[in-house]
Parts: sequence; C-alpha cells; structure tokens
Amino acid sequence: MGYYGGQGPMVNGTLWMLVIVISLFVALRLYTRHQILNAVGIDDILCCIALIFQILYTIFVSIATRYGLGRLAADIGNMEVYFEAVKYEIFSQFAGIMLIGVGKLAVGTFLLRIIRNKVQIAFIHVCLVITVIITLFASITVVVQCSPVERTWNPTVEGTCWLDFSNIGYTVGSWFVAMDFAFAILPWFVVWDLNMKHKEKITVACGLSLGVFAGICGIIRTQALSGLNANEYIYDTVPMLIWSATESCATVMCSTIPVLRPLYTRVRYGSKGGGSSSGGASGNSSYKLPMYGGRGRRAYGKNKFHDDSELGGTTFDDSAYHSQKTVISHTHTVNEKNKSNLSRPRPNGSDEDILRGAAGIERTDEIEVTYEPFPRKA
Repeated sequence: MGYYGGQGPMVNGTLWMLVIVISLFVALRLYTRHQILNAVGIDDILCCIALIFQILYTIFVSIATRYGLGRLAADIGNMEVYFEAVKYEIFSQFAGIMLIGVGKLAVGTFLLRIIRNKVQIAFIHVCLVITVIITLFASITVVVQCSPVERTWNPTVEGTCWLDFSNIGYTVGSWFVAMDFAFAILPWFVVWDLNMKHKEKITVACGLSLGVFAGICGIIRTQALSGLNANEYIYDTVPMLIWSATESCATVMCSTIPVLRPLYTRVRYGSKGGGSSSGGASGNSSYKLPMYGGRGRRAYGKNKFHDDSELGGTTFDDSAYHSQKTVISHTHTVNEKNKSNLSRPRPNGSDEDILRGAAGIERTDEIEVTYEPFPRKA
C-alpha cells in the first residue's frame, strides 16, 4: 500500500522489538519456574496470556500503519483509508487494555505467593477484583462506545456515542499506575520483618519493587491519552500506542526479574553452587527445614547436636545431666546427593516457606531448642 510511512515504520520497529524482549523474559521465566523451581503458577500463565495480547496488539498496530497510522490525514488523502487505520488502532487499544490489565494481575498473583499477612492478602485480592472489572469494562467500551459500532471509528456514519472514552482512559490509566506503586511498596513490608541482614533486605525488596518503573511508564502513557481527543487521531495517538506497549513490557519484565534469581545462580555457580537457590540444588523448593526429633541416628557425648541431612532428621544427646539450651543458626542446603531423601515441608502460616518457588530466595533462621535432663539408665 502507498499509505505506509510517516511515523509508521518507527512504531512498528519499536513494538516488534518489545515483543521480542517480553518473549525472552517470559521464556526464561517459564524455564526457571518449570525446570529449576518446579513451581509453575497462575502468575506464569498470566504472563503467557500477556505475551499473546502483546503480539495481538502489535499485529493490529502494524495493520493500521499500512492504512496510514502515523501520518496526517492530508498526507493520506483518502478518508476511507484513514478510517480503516482508525478502526485497527481501536482494535489494538482493546488488546492493549487487556494486555496491561493481565500484566497487573500477574504481578498481584506473584505477590500472593510471598505474602502471609491477612490484611495485605485481602488488599491484593480487592485490587485484583477491581482490576478485572475495569479492564473488561474499558476493553469492551473502547470498541462499542458508539451505536452503531462503526461510528466509533467513522464519524460520518449516522448514530450516537453514549460515552466519552477519553474520560474512561484517564480513569483506567490512573488505576493501573496506582496498582504499580502499591505493588512496588508491599514487598518492603514483607521483607523488612524477615531475619535477614539489612543489606540483604534492601537488595531483595528492591528486586521485588521494580514495578515502580512500570508505574513511571504508566504515568507517561496516561498523559499521552490527550491524543484521543485530537483531530489528527492516528498521528497524535502514536506516543500513547508506544507507551502502552512499553508499560506492559516493563510490567512483565519487572515481575520476572526476581523470579530469574535461581537461573542466575545456576549460570554463575553451576548446578551445585549457591546453595538451595541454585539450579538443580533444590528441585521442589528453594528452602527446606529438617524434620526435628527422632528420625536421625543418635549422637553420643555431652551437649552434642547433630543435623543428619540425608535422613532429614536432627538428633540431640539424651545423656546430658543438666538442662541445656542450644541456639543454632541454621541454613539448610540440599544437594543432588540427598535431595531425593528429603520430604517436602508442608506450607504453613510461618515464615518458613516465604518466597519458596516464587523467587528462589534463601533465608537463614535461628532455631532455639530447649530440652530437659532425664537420668541415664543403669
């Protein structure tokens, strides 16, 4: 077609590059979750759905550029072609809203893996429900905002428009930005209560709060919505189209980077390096605790404490004549030799399994064991 030009090639190049980037991150995420952590979850599935919408979004924009998207109406000269470009751009906006909404759902479900506070869990669930409602409403109304539907992209068709979508766009964009910053703040409350070094807390919390960059992209995209009311629709909305794709890509990337930590450890240290968060080191779990009491072999001698990793149990000396209190700084590491002999710990409400299967982050707990003396048999 002779209508391709203007900003069209730049839009196509940018959007398809973002498709490649998000595809790479989703592929690495799935590999890490499936092959290393063995913990594929709903958030991973949502990232795959987001990738599908990203591709669909880019396809619609690419078709619109063939009809002149990125050019002025005077340069196109044919208004029927111009309205075709508007139609496919509106279809791309449907996919774009779904794309951004699904990305926020992926971030929220990821946080549900690591959060234990009931108030915070309830807050995330409320945010997810509201996100589903406004995403579906906005993605549908962007197409059917006029009656007949064709009037949405062709104002020469007789009919009426029952809403001003620009107002909905600002509302939805503001909500998505609020979600990004809220989900970026929550990990700090989770990590700060853990028994970790101050430097490690900051590192982990920052890794889980990268969504702030998606929020910045969302602010810029929301400001670019002013192009919806412009006379040169397919020319002035180009920044909005680019920043919509950028925000969705940033959302998936920022939620994936913390998940890739075990993959990074495997690449850097090998399958047996870096403790339980490394590649083949843990298989099912990035953090395991032994089963205390009665399953390991006995260790004789005063005040002895023995951690038998291969048996998955811990024994302590029962020949002591005095009450003893032992505090152990315990980091449990499972290697390829003994991982098959360990039972998977049951999830509970404590910090024991925090970040397990989510980001492969290992914790060190202090375990206090108190036992009373009893007389030795004659």
